[in-house]
Amino acid sequence: MSKSEEKKPEEKKISRRSYLKYAGGIVAAGAIAAAGYGIYEATKPPPTHPPVELVFTSPEWLPGSLTGDIAKGFTDWSQKNLGYPTTVKMDLNPWGTYHDRLATILSAKGSDFDLLIADSQFIGEFAEGGHILKLNDWIKAHQGKDINMFDFPPNLVKYFCTYPVWNFDEEKFKAGDLQLDTVGYYGIPHEADVMALVYRTDLFTNPDERAAFRAKYGYDLPQTYDDWNAQVSWLNFKDFAEFFTRKAGDTLAGQVLTEDFYGTTTWNANYDASAYQFHAYLWDMGGEIWSGPPRFRASGSIDSDLAVESARWYASLRPYEPPGSESYWFDEAITAMAQGKVAMSLNAVGFLGPLWDKSKSKVADVIQCTVWPSLKRDHGPLADGKLYNYTQLVGQPMCVSAYSTHQEEALAFFTYWFSEDPQWKWSDGGGGVASLRILGTDRFVNAAPWNRSVRDTIGRQKDFWNVPPYNELMLTEGATLNDIYAGKETDIKAALTGLAVKQDGILQKWAAASAVAKESGYTG
Repeated sequence: MSKSEEKKPEEKKISRRSYLKYAGGIVAAGAIAAAGYGIYEATKPPPTHPPVELVFTSPEWLPGSLTGDIAKGFTDWSQKNLGYPTTVKMDLNPWGTYHDRLATILSAKGSDFDLLIADSQFIGEFAEGGHILKLNDWIKAHQGKDINMFDFPPNLVKYFCTYPVWNFDEEKFKAGDLQLDTVGYYGIPHEADVMALVYRTDLFTNPDERAAFRAKYGYDLPQTYDDWNAQVSWLNFKDFAEFFTRKAGDTLAGQVLTEDFYGTTTWNANYDASAYQFHAYLWDMGGEIWSGPPRFRASGSIDSDLAVESARWYASLRPYEPPGSESYWFDEAITAMAQGKVAMSLNAVGFLGPLWDKSKSKVADVIQCTVWPSLKRDHGPLADGKLYNYTQLVGQPMCVSAYSTHQEEALAFFTYWFSEDPQWKWSDGGGGVASLRILGTDRFVNAAPWNRSVRDTIGRQKDFWNVPPYNELMLTEGATLNDIYAGKETDIKAALTGLAVKQDGILQKWAAASAVAKESGYTG
């Protein structure tokens, strides 16, 4: 029954005498009320707000479960700061189906979740679709009070937070300009992972191996973290991989091998894994994978002479990696290293933990973590003789669904998350910290074997295309690079030219229909 249909009580008639008594009572009560109204208003209990439950959807992995553990503190925080309790329920989903589930729910304007973890490439897709909340007004109101965007590295802000990324000027940001009038913000850094290199110290410091390496290559193996950080190039990395690749029966560090041993593992599987080393080499040399606005084309970039050089170098690593490495991603690379089958391994630090677990790793006591190699720009169109060290971006931002019915509470969670206690719990628990105030401390650097490389790498990262058709672009690039690495494509120039043609078609189709592309100068 609606309120308009509720049965009204029967009206009663009263006598004139009763009416006068009633009216007199009203006058008297009015006088009392007038005197006590202020006291009543000052002492009456505030209106109650019902409890709120936020649903936070995330990939099903350590950062997701750790976020849920830390988010438990948001209940007390919200009671104190919002005036009512707000709980956070984690909705964890496998990575393999994660994007499609997000896209399906958001396309249907579903309010199934309030907060979401978005891979950096998702931002463009979801922002153009109007599926995630634009945060400019919130940042403007809260910057310097409840959150400090300048506490994040500029490149993370660019790739994790903004769309289109080409509107964001890192130098202006470093100078204190958030560019809120020209840049759209759609996310906040969350899982700030980095790529790193793990190597066998017992091999690199072995006197016999050092002497043999110097005799063959004319320079010394790196001995310290500083050596790797300042001196090791991708060309040196290939030398190391070649040198430590041995056959069963050969001697390695004074021991006769009972099985083949290999120099390194890298990420080579289809989709995005095969791009990581290739991108790093290309970017270090000053190349790019596409033009961005206003052309929005891959041709001239992914098929350039520098790209051919980068792909040729990448393919040259294949003899120094284990059988089956064409399908290696993080898990296979970790396993090979843990089983003592390789001298070096490239991986994201978020996956490195098992290597230092003695119950899972044969090499836990003889490995160290360092930064990725670099390259000197000594040739090519941007040659300047300087050393460059770019790595592929890994990690994710967190966003607010445009269809959330609890947007105020979801935004308040950002304030809670970046307060001191939750950030240290995130750091201590193994989360990918983006906060410079955490990253710059000795406590952080000394907390895990890979944290020094995190601190030194996080500002060196670049990302993929960051536009809605990124998935198609990634599929075509991944397949081509995987074929080049596996030796299925021997004419590298022709393979990259074919890739450029495919990617041009993908980009042009998107740009022709995209308001963002047109606003950025695209004319066809």
